[in-house]
Amino acid sequence: MLKKIMLLFAVVLLAACLAPVKTAQKDTYVLNTMPPLSHQPKIQTQVLLVSMPRLDAIMDNNKMVYLDGQHQMGYFGVHRWAAPPNEMFFSLLLNTLQQQGGFRAVVSIPYNSQSDLQLNIVNFSIVQDFTVRPSVVRVKMNASLSSLKQPSLLKTRAIQAAVAANGDTPEAGVVAANQAVAQCLTQIVAFVNE
Repeated sequence: MLKKIMLLFAVVLLAACLAPVKTAQKDTYVLNTMPPLSHQPKIQTQVLLVSMPRLDAIMDNNKMVYLDGQHQMGYFGVHRWAAPPNEMFFSLLLNTLQQQGGFRAVVSIPYNSQSDLQLNIVNFSIVQDFTVRPSVVRVKMNASLSSLKQPSLLKTRAIQAAVAANGDTPEAGVVAANQAVAQCLTQIVAFVNE
């Protein structure tokens, strides 16, 4: 009798081990909102080289970051960006500058020919701030424009936007993040065209 119980227990245990394990579904989101097309600027003769934006240290991957307390940051468990946010932003940045930048050409590495100016974006971050209600998504970065003909830094600017989310959820944060990114893109176009 004891052998039958042990055998039954072993069969149940083995069946439990072979059952499929349910994993949490990961929700992925994209940055895909460009600013509305403004007036077409006068086309310049310069070529603008745009480098890949560099992430802030808190955003070293595709995790979505939130602030929940004055000095407490975290990552959402199952909500992720489809790619690192700087890569998605880079595509939007290139497209926006090609449409609205007023340059003869807007290029990125590995462009081999001569460029006149270079735009660098550093400390790029997207954070959903839950220390206020409704939550606010803050997009921040630093932009610099350099001359490549006579290597020198021409100007720098802090670029930032804050958009209130329609709810205190990651999904609402994604909508707000896209709106904030579009606002930042508009600021960058104004910055390079000054």
